Amino acid sequence: MEHFIRVLANGLQANGYLVEFFHRDNCLPARLRQLSNRFARYATDALLGWYVGRRVQKVLDDQVVAIVSNSTIGWYPVRGLPRAAKKLHFCHGTYRGQAEATRRLLAWRGYLKMKWWDSMVLERASCRGNLTLCNSDQTREEVKLFFDREAPTAYCPLDTTHFRPMNRLACRTELGLSDDKPVGLFVGSLQPVKNFSLMRQLIEQLPQVRWLLALRGEVPLDMEGNANLHVFQDVSHEQLPRLYGAADFSVCPSIYESFGLVVAEALACGTPVIASPGGASRLFLGQPPLNRLLISDPCSVAEFRAAVLEVLFEPDFFRQLVLERVRPQLEELMAPVNWLRRFADITGL
Repeated sequence: MEHFIRVLANGLQANGYLVEFFHRDNCLPARLRQLSNRFARYATDALLGWYVGRRVQKVLDDQVVAIVSNSTIGWYPVRGLPRAAKKLHFCHGTYRGQAEATRRLLAWRGYLKMKWWDSMVLERASCRGNLTLCNSDQTREEVKLFFDREAPTAYCPLDTTHFRPMNRLACRTELGLSDDKPVGLFVGSLQPVKNFSLMRQLIEQLPQVRWLLALRGEVPLDMEGNANLHVFQDVSHEQLPRLYGAADFSVCPSIYESFGLVVAEALACGTPVIASPGGASRLFLGQPPLNRLLISDPCSVAEFRAAVLEVLFEPDFFRQLVLERVRPQLEELMAPVNWLRRFADITGL
C-alpha cells in the first residue's frame, strides 16, 4: 500500500497536481496512537477512518479533484465535495479473503474480527459510494463475491528499471557467493501468512541448494550453522535486485497474497518463481509451461520440491521463458509510466 501511494503521488505531482496525505500520524490524536488495551486498539480502526474523514472534510474546497482512500479508510461520508471531484477507493486485498485463507492460523475471535469487523463492516463501507479499484483479479473477485461490487483491476506499479535482469555470476560475486551450487531465494518474513514453515522443510530436503533468505524483521536463530543458508535481514531496496539476480529460482509459498510484489520483482529480474496462487502468480504464471511453477496447495512440500527440481533440471529454459514472455507483460502492466496511464484512463484523472 505504501508503495502504491508513493508511486501514485509522484505521478500525480509530476502531472501538476498538489497531493496531500492524511494518515494515522497526522490525524489520530496522540493519546490514541499507542494504546495498550487490545480492544481499545480495535476501536481505533474505526476511529482512524472517522478522524481522517473529518480532517478531509475540513480542507475541502473547489480545487479538490479527487479523494483516494485505501483499506479500511474511506467510509466517512464526506459532504460538500465539488461536483466534478472523484471519490476513489483502492482495494489491496480483502480482510475476509485473508481471514478465510488463514483461518487455521487465527484464534476464533481474531478470525471473526478480521472477517466481520475489518472486512464486512469497514472495508465494505469504504467501497460504498466510491469508484473502487483493485490490485489484482484475485482481489476483484473477492470484492465482487463479498461486497457485491464491480471493481476494475488497476494492478500495482513496479520500477522495472530497478528490478531488471542482471549478470548472475556478477551478483553472486558481489554477495560473496561461490558458483558451485544452484541458488534458491525466499523474500519475506517469518509471519505465518508467508508460510516460512514450508521453507524450512524445503531447505532440509534440498541440501544441494544454497539458500538465500531476505527477511524483514525477525530471523530464524535456530537455523544458524547451516552452511547452505545465507540470511539477509532488512535488505535495502537497492540490494534486492542483486539477490534476485543471484538466484536460479525464487520461492513464494504464501498462504494468502492479494498481489505479491516479491513474485513480480523476481520475474522482472528474469528469475523463475515457484509460487502458491496469488494475484501476481496467477497473472504471470497462469499459462503453460510456466503454470507448472504455480502450486495449488501452499502447504504441499512435495509439489514445491518437484517444481524446484524441474527448474534446476532446465534453468536456462525457464529463465528464457520469463524473459521472453513474462517481463514484456509485466512492463506493460506495471512499469510506472504505463501503470499511471492506465490508472488515469480508469479514473479520468
